[in-house]
Amino acid sequence: MSPTSDMQAVLAAIRGHDRFLVASHENPDGDALGSLLATHVALRQLGKDSEMFVPGPAPLPGEYTFLALDGVHREPPADHAERVLFAVDCAKEERLGPDPSVLERAPLTIDVDHHHDNTRFGDVNLIVSDASSTGEIMADVFRELGVEITPEIAEPLYVALVTDTGRFQYANTSPKALRLAADLIEAGADWH
Repeated sequence: MSPTSDMQAVLAAIRGHDRFLVASHENPDGDALGSLLATHVALRQLGKDSEMFVPGPAPLPGEYTFLALDGVHREPPADHAERVLFAVDCAKEERLGPDPSVLERAPLTIDVDHHHDNTRFGDVNLIVSDASSTGEIMADVFRELGVEITPEIAEPLYVALVTDTGRFQYANTSPKALRLAADLIEAGADWH
């Protein structure tokens, strides 16, 4: 599939379902957590039932305690088999944790990521390997869905972007990434 048809497939999957489990990889970084939280808030804005899941016993990184991550499940919620699995910033299914039922029992899996080695484990995959971050891809998804970029979405997207560009020092810092950063600051992300 081309990136255009991949995007359309993701949009259709989001529009066509009501219950989601947004997940990212074990030992998450800022892109994983920022993309997770922004997607969760955006889905709720769209009137969807969304829960967040990050596998593993290790505590979430302390530097991200300012993000509203208090509702993150560390074990799959009891009703996870009734929810579309929406994996963000997760290149391989093994990184979704040791419980294979998270993936196996999901009625549908959406995989959105920027890692070039992504295994395309989803039923629907949107892999943009030249994107600076998964947060950048999710910003495009939100734009297509008509999601309002509120401060509650702008802040975690900005964290995702800053983390994976090394504070705009890495080679993946594209003009698009810098324009997105400006848009997110204008939308209320605290960049200090």
